[in-house]
Amino acid sequence: MWDSEKAVVEAMLAVEITPVLRLTYRGRELPSDRDGFGVLWARCSYSPGVGRPEFACMHPGRQYECMYAMRCQVCGGPADRNKDGWLFFDWRNELDPPSWPEGALSAMPPLCAKDARLSLAVCPKSGAFTALRARAPRLWGVGGVSYRLTTDGWRLNHGDTDIWLPKGDPGLHSMLASKLIRELRKVTPVDPHDLRIAL
Repeated sequence: MWDSEKAVVEAMLAVEITPVLRLTYRGRELPSDRDGFGVLWARCSYSPGVGRPEFACMHPGRQYECMYAMRCQVCGGPADRNKDGWLFFDWRNELDPPSWPEGALSAMPPLCAKDARLSLAVCPKSGAFTALRARAPRLWGVGGVSYRLTTDGWRLNHGDTDIWLPKGDPGLHSMLASKLIRELRKVTPVDPHDLRIAL
């Protein structure tokens, strides 16, 4: 994200009665507000390149586009792929199975060759992640913030500011998503300092 890009305020959230109660936006909901799982996504202004980059935050819309279409998380171009699969940088999180990196859950879209090398050179956390190739990075679910219904409408569940739920989970009705999650399958770890990726 860039510091010029701002999220829609919480006051814009409302309750919608469908077959279940679900989170929605006040006024007209846009077709782009929900994904294929029916989950509501965080709205955020769009002004890439304006202001200063906030490297610790991803723009929800761009993260979704890159993760869904398997595009580079830095430039938005085609991500690197070879016989061992798509190139990802990832690190362990509390939801990962003991078989990690096989079965890793990742909110970090893949990378192209150029930006993988750039990330290794400039990222302050480059020693904390592992370079992986995944031949089968399947869509798993979404991450975001969880809300609870009160007599005054939806209120943020404190402590649930970054939860990940699989597709089909009933909690998705009360989530405001900001990241698409893939489960990395058929994984091959690679040495990040010896990436055999063509420019």
